[in-house]
Amino acid sequence: MPDAGHLGTHPITLTDGTPTRTREVTPADLGPVQALHRRCSPISRALRYHAGKAELSSAGWRVLSDPKRGTTLVTTTAECTDRIIAMTNVMRTDQQGVGELAVLIEDEWQSKGLGTALAAHAAHVARRAGHHTLTAAVATVNAPMLHVLEALDAPPVLATGPVVDIHIPL
Repeated sequence: MPDAGHLGTHPITLTDGTPTRTREVTPADLGPVQALHRRCSPISRALRYHAGKAELSSAGWRVLSDPKRGTTLVTTTAECTDRIIAMTNVMRTDQQGVGELAVLIEDEWQSKGLGTALAAHAAHVARRAGHHTLTAAVATVNAPMLHVLEALDAPPVLATGPVVDIHIPL
């Protein structure tokens, strides 16, 4: 897949030494993004969407791939650029200057530093888009994502329900 978008390609090296590339999504990425969703466990998908979606609906894809709605990034390994291993979203919200962050990483690529690196890159993307805050709705049982957001200096959150809304000043 060719590199796309005004942000270019962002390299990330995982803790196991694997080089990856992150770029903006293109409309042609729907098939590989659907394949990513199918390879992810139901638990990973439920933690990302707060529901067990097996794949994105056409309407969901139109929202995530519409640059007017925000920025969606996809990540591949440097050697296999036709297989998407992660998707990161920084979407506009109804609050001026606030972007919503969400990340889905294929199960076999989790716990290798990719989530933390993608969140840091998403913060950069959000600042370039004029956001002053990132927000994320995170299941309280999603300890890995809560840890990732701590790396972005997320303020401590008191969990009072199954999902917490975290606001991170940029």
